[in-house]
Amino acid sequence: MLRRPQPLKKGDQIAVLAPSSPVSKEAAALAADSIRYLELEPLIMESCFLSCGYLSGPDEKRAYDINRAFTDPAVQGIFCIRGGYGCARLLPLLNFDAIRRHPKVFVGFSDITALHLAFNQLCGFVTFHGPMPGAGYNRLDPFSVASLKKNLFSDQPQGAVINPPGHPLNVLFPGQASGAVVGGNLSLLISTLGSPYEVDTKDKILFIEEVGEQPYRLDRALTALSLSGKLRDCSGILLGSFTKCQEPPAAADSNRMQTAESSFHLTNMFKEIIGPWEKPTLYNLRAGHIDPQITIPLGAEASFDTDRLSLHFSG
Repeated sequence: MLRRPQPLKKGDQIAVLAPSSPVSKEAAALAADSIRYLELEPLIMESCFLSCGYLSGPDEKRAYDINRAFTDPAVQGIFCIRGGYGCARLLPLLNFDAIRRHPKVFVGFSDITALHLAFNQLCGFVTFHGPMPGAGYNRLDPFSVASLKKNLFSDQPQGAVINPPGHPLNVLFPGQASGAVVGGNLSLLISTLGSPYEVDTKDKILFIEEVGEQPYRLDRALTALSLSGKLRDCSGILLGSFTKCQEPPAAADSNRMQTAESSFHLTNMFKEIIGPWEKPTLYNLRAGHIDPQITIPLGAEASFDTDRLSLHFSG
C-alpha cells in the first residue's frame, strides 16, 4: 500500500508550478487566487512565468522547480497550474530519492499523468488526479471543489465515490474488482510504454481518460495497452471522461474518416478491445477533462462492484 502524504490544513504553503505548457500572467494570478480560495498560501514558482515555445520553460528549469518544491520544508503541497505538453521530458531530471523522502500532496491531471506514474511507482506515495488552479477554483462547481477538498484536507480514505446528479455510472462489463487505482491520461500512458516509468497494472484498477482524440486514435492507443499486457494484468477498468472524442474529424483527417458516424462509437470500440480480457469495467466516471470533476487519489486502494454501481476507496 502506498503512503498517503500529510493532509493539508488551513494556512499551508502551496508551490504552484508549470511543468508542461506555458501560462499567461493572468492565469498565474488566477492560480494564486485559487490557492487562497482554499485558505492556503500560494508560492508561485518561476516556471509559471517562463515560456519556451509550447513549453513553460527549459527542461532543467521545470525539473528544478519540482525538485525544489518537494525538498523545501516550508512547502506542504504542490499544485500543477495546468497540463499541456512536456512533462515526460522531465522524468530523467528528477531527484526521485529526494522526492521519495519528502512525500507531499501533489495535484494535477492530463499531461501531469507522467509525474503521477513516477511518483506512485518510483517514490511510493499517493497523488491526486484533480482540477488545477489555473482554471480558477473559485469558478468551479461546488461538487468539484468538495471532491478536491475531501481528498486533500483529510487523512482518511475517500470512501464511496459517487458521480454528480444526472451523470450515472454505466457498466461496460460486469464484475467486481479491487486494487490500487493507477493510470490517467491515455496518451501519456502510451507514451511511457517501454520506459522505466510505464504504468504497472498488475492486480490494479486501471483508470483512463482522454480529450480531443478521434475514435480511431483511441483504438490505436487502447490496442497498444492491450498488446503490452496492461489490460490483461489489471483487475478492472474505470473509464473516465472522453471529452471531445466523438466529433467530426479535422480537415487533415478527412482522407481517413469522413464523419464521426463512419467510425465506431466509443462504447463499441471499448467493447471490442477490452471485451476479450473479460475485465469488470465501469464507464462515465466523471474524472478528467470535464466539469463537474471527481478527484481521484492515484495509488490508493479501491474496489468496485458493477451490480451496485459503486466505487469505494479504502486507502
